[in-house]
Amino acid sequence: MVVSCNTISIMPQFFICNQDDVNSKLQTLTKTGISDDGWTDYLVDKNTNENWLLTRYESEYQGGGIPVLKRLPEPTINELINIAMTSLDTNDITGASLELSERERYNKENFRDKLLDKLLQVATSNLTDFERVRLKIIIYESDLYDLTNLRDIVGKHYSEIQKDADYYRTISDKGKSILNEIEK
Repeated sequence: MVVSCNTISIMPQFFICNQDDVNSKLQTLTKTGISDDGWTDYLVDKNTNENWLLTRYESEYQGGGIPVLKRLPEPTINELINIAMTSLDTNDITGASLELSERERYNKENFRDKLLDKLLQVATSNLTDFERVRLKIIIYESDLYDLTNLRDIVGKHYSEIQKDADYYRTISDKGKSILNEIEK
């Protein structure tokens, strides 16, 4: 499946982050509810019977936040990483990266190893300015540089807690190393 979030075409759209594209798609959807916390709108496309979610994430890179409209079932971790690594729209890159962080924080979905593997495959010596921006957005918005242990510590032995802390520290160090390489 080709992932495209920044163009309206015959390619299937399932994760839309560009404000104009979100507004356009919202014209075809009907709101059916809102989450208890008020951050997510539930929508349905009456023509296709597809269910959608609309949420807005705060973005360090974008400032004011970014809308994320996603068709259910929600994109997988691999699809989100693919969007972040291949999209030509900074809104898509930001939205996919923020979604990765949110999935880890609230659903305990691990993405860090997979994302770091993809980032380490990038030859940083010949990056364009856009590719440098892409990597910065991904690392900052996914919180890949953050060494905070997000795993539960209750009921764990100290050695397990230390192992989790070391995992986040190692990933953070590698993320910071990539940032240092692209800043040169």
